[in-house]
Amino acid sequence: MQRTARTTPLAGTAALLLVAGTAAAQTDWLALCSKCLNPSIVSKSGIGTANAVAEARISRQDAEGWCANWAPGQNLAACVREQLATEEARRTYRASADCTRGRITAIDGSPYTLAGTWSSDVGKGRSKWRDASGRIVGQDNASNGLAIAQQWEVLCPGGTRATPAPAPRVTTPAPAPRAAPGGVFAVGQAVDARYGGAWVRGRVIRIHPGAGQVEYEIRLDNGQRGIVPAQMLRPAGG
Repeated sequence: MQRTARTTPLAGTAALLLVAGTAAAQTDWLALCSKCLNPSIVSKSGIGTANAVAEARISRQDAEGWCANWAPGQNLAACVREQLATEEARRTYRASADCTRGRITAIDGSPYTLAGTWSSDVGKGRSKWRDASGRIVGQDNASNGLAIAQQWEVLCPGGTRATPAPAPRVTTPAPAPRAAPGGVFAVGQAVDARYGGAWVRGRVIRIHPGAGQVEYEIRLDNGQRGIVPAQMLRPAGG
């Protein structure tokens, strides 16, 4: 997958892992990579159908959010100018999918075929993809398989309908939100997340159990969304 902007991690600074970059909470985006300046969607059509299409561009708000997170020690205006001056910031990113057959053409222009879902690690429960050569695209940052999964979730929010249906299961009422093993926070819990030099209110929307530590996917009240370790969070109002 093609990366955009600068992706150098901040030395000695735990930073919110942005996967969105606008101040509007309802705004969607297309993921380029976990630490990239990801573009906000400007148009969508045919969502959930055989001809689903989404286009996205990097806005000034996207750049401001990325700079506040990944370069808090740098002059914000200078950082924003630097990001918006890149060739990637002038591109229009396009992803399309046939939701009925489990096929996607990601924003890198390559076609991928749905190969089920991940059963473990950070991508557990999310869509798994096979490239044109038949190889599974890994869920690590270098392979960017989870960026393809995010694009699929935007285009086909019904999920992996194209895979064979599992055996029928009895539906039971959902239990109360609870934390993952070894975790501290629960899905649905209101929290404060460290964002730049401040704490911003948000809510836990997904838990990512990992080999080393549990991480939490957070949607902030300022419209940002990201994945952070427990030490970047505290109970709301704490």
